[in-house]
Amino acid sequence: MLFFFIVLIQMAMYCLSIPILLKERLGWKTITVMLIGAQSICYNLFPIMGAMSTLVVLVFLTGCMYAKTKKVLMSITIPIIPVLFMVISDYTISLLTIHFLKLSNADLQQKPLYLLILLTGISILGITFCYVGRYLFYKVGGNELFFKRYGLLITIMTVLTLAIFYINIWLGKKQGFSDEIVRANSILFFFYFFIIIAVCAVLMRIVLKETNLQNQQTQYNRLTVYTQDLESLYVDMQKFRHDYVNILLTMSEYIRSKDVDRLQVYFEQKILPISQSMQSSNFKLDALHNVKVQELKRHLSSKLIRAQALNIDVVTEVSEPIVEVNMNSIVLIRCLDIMLDSAIEEAVLCAQPSVNLSITKSENSVDITITNSCQSKTPFVLELLTRGFTSKGTDISPALKTLTEIVSTCDTAELDTQLNEFHFTQQLKINSFSKTAKKIG
Repeated sequence: MLFFFIVLIQMAMYCLSIPILLKERLGWKTITVMLIGAQSICYNLFPIMGAMSTLVVLVFLTGCMYAKTKKVLMSITIPIIPVLFMVISDYTISLLTIHFLKLSNADLQQKPLYLLILLTGISILGITFCYVGRYLFYKVGGNELFFKRYGLLITIMTVLTLAIFYINIWLGKKQGFSDEIVRANSILFFFYFFIIIAVCAVLMRIVLKETNLQNQQTQYNRLTVYTQDLESLYVDMQKFRHDYVNILLTMSEYIRSKDVDRLQVYFEQKILPISQSMQSSNFKLDALHNVKVQELKRHLSSKLIRAQALNIDVVTEVSEPIVEVNMNSIVLIRCLDIMLDSAIEEAVLCAQPSVNLSITKSENSVDITITNSCQSKTPFVLELLTRGFTSKGTDISPALKTLTEIVSTCDTAELDTQLNEFHFTQQLKINSFSKTAKKIG
């Protein structure tokens, strides 16, 4: 019975570490299936294969990961990392036990209760390593580009590290796992492990620099487009000013000659249509004057100017000054890019195209709501509502799938969508606190 719990603690550490490293929820159903399967495999094979039974468990967890993510390299790498952390934790605790408690490895084998307590400590330390590793990875700018560029290299490194660790464990077992062997293996494992961490850190810094350069180039391109749009608006204002002066001169001639009839005809045929056209265009740049986040204002202006150039009726509303947004500006602009582009692309297909942008501020959040007109049987909207906007299925458009993945990795953002008659609404809620903190509170 004690052996059952020893195996259970170790398998629970493996299965719980995977969603920690992924930084996303796999769901309790998936975790439970993984835990039951891993426990059954290890419990039955450990008496026959010993520590090597963990390799069979890894194959099972890799299969579960692939069934969930459909990503080969990630499915191989992520399950291996907790095992490596477990080995490092095991040797760390063993060294501390030898030096401070004066208990040899042979003593622990004869005291199963001590072994159970130490294994619990090893598992806790392993999970702590997973949290620290995840924090450092995302802190230095870990992103999808890192896996796309170096995913194969990282997978090969983790597999080789696992092979080296278990070859040494196998050799140590053949020699009886004396305290000297434990110390020698510990030094080897720590040295090799820190080399791996250093290599990963260097690669991540390289990717981070490249990402920053790409973001800067993107920002420059957007600023260029924004400047061009402003220049176009300035030219339009100059034309309007010229036309306005001509209108006043013509009216002054009619008034001077007291030709009321011709003045009325001129007003109805020339001035009134212009007035109605101006009133139908609800888009006003000054509606964004309350947006104090400059990169956000520039981006919204550029997109909405483009929408109006496509003869889309654009309405903007920003009720209160928006001084800051609790979300990385690059990530926020990526989200708004997808939301506004999809709204514009869908609205332009309608008989009466419209896009409404509303930014509201509350005590705990900033809500960005985009509503666009849509066709009654548009596949775009029906697909979202049928399969679910937050689905990770491969048949959803790549841009919208990217949007849901971006929002799911942001601790402060939530996405909500709904269809109301012929209008589709996307709301990005940016909380002033993280979702994790909200759950804890």
